[in-house]
Amino acid sequence: MLPTVAEVLELPAVRAAAPEVLAGDPHAAVVRWVHSSEVYEMAGLLAGGELLLTTGLGLHGRSAQQVTDYAEQLADAGCTALALEVGRSFAAVPAELVETARRRGMVLLALREVVPFVRMVEDFHELLLRRKLSWRRAGEPVWQELLGLVVSGQGLAALLHATSRLADCPVELLDVDGRVVERSSPHGLDDSAERCGAEVRGPHGPVGRLVLHGRATPRRSGVAERAAVAVALELGRHPDPGSRPSLAQAVVTDLVAGVLVSAGDLRDRLAAAGWPHPAGTPLLVAAVELDRRTPASEAVPAVREAAETVLGRCLAGAAGSSVVVLGRGWPRSAQRRQREAAERMRALLCAGTPDPAVRTVAVADPVADLAAVPDAVAEARELVAMTRRIGGRHPVVLAQDLAVHRLLAGSVDGAALAAFVTAQLGPLLDHDAAHGTDLLRTLDAHVATGMSKTRTAEVLGIRRQTLYARLARIERLLGAPVDEPGQRTRLGTALSAWRVRTGLDPQTVPGRPH
Repeated sequence: MLPTVAEVLELPAVRAAAPEVLAGDPHAAVVRWVHSSEVYEMAGLLAGGELLLTTGLGLHGRSAQQVTDYAEQLADAGCTALALEVGRSFAAVPAELVETARRRGMVLLALREVVPFVRMVEDFHELLLRRKLSWRRAGEPVWQELLGLVVSGQGLAALLHATSRLADCPVELLDVDGRVVERSSPHGLDDSAERCGAEVRGPHGPVGRLVLHGRATPRRSGVAERAAVAVALELGRHPDPGSRPSLAQAVVTDLVAGVLVSAGDLRDRLAAAGWPHPAGTPLLVAAVELDRRTPASEAVPAVREAAETVLGRCLAGAAGSSVVVLGRGWPRSAQRRQREAAERMRALLCAGTPDPAVRTVAVADPVADLAAVPDAVAEARELVAMTRRIGGRHPVVLAQDLAVHRLLAGSVDGAALAAFVTAQLGPLLDHDAAHGTDLLRTLDAHVATGMSKTRTAEVLGIRRQTLYARLARIERLLGAPVDEPGQRTRLGTALSAWRVRTGLDPQTVPGRPH
């Protein structure tokens, strides 16, 4: 938000004074205020960040050592820049000032023309007001985005990633001892590069510093100020360092939030979390949905232990009411092994103490490329949501199990879907509603068992003669045999569409045997 010395040099009154930069970097130095004084002991009256204007009257007749001490004291006080008007007290800027300013990194300016200092102060004041008003408007979206990440619990890594994107440079959070707590990305960091930042303050004082690895600009300064407050709020949610999200949890959080999409970044983050992934090895992503009464964060250890018993070393983290698991698996063609692994994982969890109340284990299609992992995480969570939506009866779900349901939900217009269901199943739905029969449930079970009358009767718990009567009634209402290939395909698709539309499982719809 604060301007740099370079921007101050562009102010009309300052430009009219023909300024010349003798030391320091005007593009990196930020000015909090412009002040004028001829007092030799001025350093004790500064608060830091000032551009000090002087004619050098307070230095006139001073020794070389006193001139050096004057500059040293200004630098110690945090003075950003010193501007000396030449031609009054000094014909040229004293060499001691130039040497000290260069050594201390303070900007030193020579003003070659006489311009009232009050005009420079007024111009700076107007600039500051304009900057504050514009940043209040422009900075609002920045603040809302960062605050939204804190409120939604996306985590510290996601917050730094967003800060990095907004500031267009890598970002690090350092603790009070200068150690790295978290960073947006290991890529782009250069120890020799310019940097800026802001102090992160907690309720009892400084807790760290946000470092932006890039040249200080008004934009970056504004982002840093807002991000420092957002980081402080995030750290306040985890006052005990031991309660902060683990590196594994941070990876899962960022994958779910969609902020970790680069294969290179993901490879580095997995390695940092102690789970390096060999190139080309199929990676299996599962989402274990828990009962809403069981906090997912508390179930992570149990889920990880069960997954590692089946898949070997895994990475796990909470995401909503689910625990996301990353493990090494098998190619897409080995679906039987994937299902067996998921079923064994669920059995171990259900037999554990305490039982984490597992509802569904959903397994996405395996991926071999790390760049596809974010989509696999999204797919696993979508499978959980779709299972919940359609009232899935199976506790273990693979992507292929719900392929038709996901296609219908994502590709078919709602009105068209409703019309299709009505055209195919309308007579059965109307009959069940009017007479309390179980024809829809019967048809669903018959399709699910591959049209096996023996297995259908067993699933429904009825005699085969009763099943024959129901099937005959279904065929009369639909006007075609249910086991005719084309009809079988239409009815299976219609039953899936009905579940997508209603969120009901035909096997749980109430009725009475007929």
